[in-house]
Amino acid sequence: MLSLPPLYLIADRATCGDRPMLDVLARALDAGVRLVQLREKALDRDVLEALAEQVLSLVARYDAMLLINSVADIAVKIGAQGVHLPGGALPRAVRDRIGSSFLIGYSTHTCAELDCAGGADFVTYSPIFTPGSKPGYDGVEAGLAGLANAVAHSRLPVYALGGITPQRAARCRTTGCAGVAVMSGILAARDPAKAVREFLKVWE
Repeated sequence: MLSLPPLYLIADRATCGDRPMLDVLARALDAGVRLVQLREKALDRDVLEALAEQVLSLVARYDAMLLINSVADIAVKIGAQGVHLPGGALPRAVRDRIGSSFLIGYSTHTCAELDCAGGADFVTYSPIFTPGSKPGYDGVEAGLAGLANAVAHSRLPVYALGGITPQRAARCRTTGCAGVAVMSGILAARDPAKAVREFLKVWE
C-alpha cells in the first residue's frame, strides 16, 4: 500500500497574505511537510507553469512531493509527482493516460463521489468543519461522524479537509483517516513552522 505522509499542505498565494508563498512553504517544509498541493485556479497556463516550477524546485530540496491542482499535463511536463483532481473529474482516465507512478488525489464531499474515485491514490473529504480559508462558507459540515463514514466507505486513504486545527486533527485521527489536509491553518498561521509541528505531533 502507498505510504502517504499524515499532513497534506494545500498552498496558494492568497492565503499567505502579504508573505511570499515560497517563504511560507520553505518554513513549512523545514518543519516537516512532505506533501504539497499547488492550488492556483485563476492563473494563466504559462504563469501557473512558471510558478509550479519554482515550487517544485523548493519542494525537491526536502525530498517532498508536489501535486498540481487539476492540470495533469503541467504536472507531467515539469516533473511534479502528481495531480489533485476536483470532484467530477475522472481519475481512472488520468491514470490510464499517465501511468502507475503518477500520484493522483481526488476531492470528494459525498459517498457517491467516493465511489467515483477509482484510479486515484487517495481522496480528500470535506468539509469536516467550516473551512478557515472560506469565511463566507455556508455549506453543511460533515463533522467527525461524516468523516468516519467516509473512511469506512472508501477503499482509498482519506484526508480530512476543512477547518482542521491541531486539536481537531487529533479528533479526526480517531476515525481512521490517513491524515489531514490543511490550508489556512498553516499558511495563515503567525508561525507556519510551529503550526506544522503541532499537526505532525498528533501523528507521532
